[in-house]
Amino acid sequence: MSHTEPRGLLAFWANIDADYQLEYLKWHNCEHMAERVSIPGFHVGHRYRAGGNEPDFFMVYETDTAEVMESEPYLHCQNNPTPWTRESISHFRDSLRVSDSLAASEGKQPATDAPYVFLVRCNPPDEPGATDEVIRWYREEHLPRLNSVKGALRARLYRTDTKISNIATAERKVHGAATGDQEFLAMYEMLSPDIPDCDAWKEASQGTSWSKQMMGALRDVSRQRYWLDFCMWAPGHR
Repeated sequence: MSHTEPRGLLAFWANIDADYQLEYLKWHNCEHMAERVSIPGFHVGHRYRAGGNEPDFFMVYETDTAEVMESEPYLHCQNNPTPWTRESISHFRDSLRVSDSLAASEGKQPATDAPYVFLVRCNPPDEPGATDEVIRWYREEHLPRLNSVKGALRARLYRTDTKISNIATAERKVHGAATGDQEFLAMYEMLSPDIPDCDAWKEASQGTSWSKQMMGALRDVSRQRYWLDFCMWAPGHR
């Protein structure tokens, strides 16, 4: 079992053609995720389904570091997709793919994989030093307060690595995923999708002067809820 917290994240959002979704699930379960978590540096892959008007699927892989996504073994898979992979990713629509690095974390890996995730994507305020201030706020106050809410299991903040996110590959030519324009991704693992609506979460989120200031200054904020559909751990990492 690994005792080192993974610091890299490969996040992928996509709609899938409705008439292809069953075949997509078979491919993702039986070939793709097994292929990915066998790559050196990969820890675990999760697939989530939308809880509302979000893109149909959120697919996310945790890795040693973001640099795993520019390693030779990973790029070999990206540039030599199997026939089933090439067919499946041709049915992706409105897809977004980013490589991230861990910026702050609160809480431990849940004993069992969390059934729900709440995602917040945003940009820092448009002023000098704002990126560092956002990270400091998340690390010192925001994540600890939110993760103390009953039912919250773990809270993490990631920052996009633009260089790695924009690497061109054969797979990318097929699915055409964008890299997006939001610098931060906060990911909250929880026991219920309704936790972000409760009074305790709202108070934890904006109950201090620092939090009120930061929440009002963040730009391009989007929020999404997903439920766990499937996961696969790499050998030795559970």
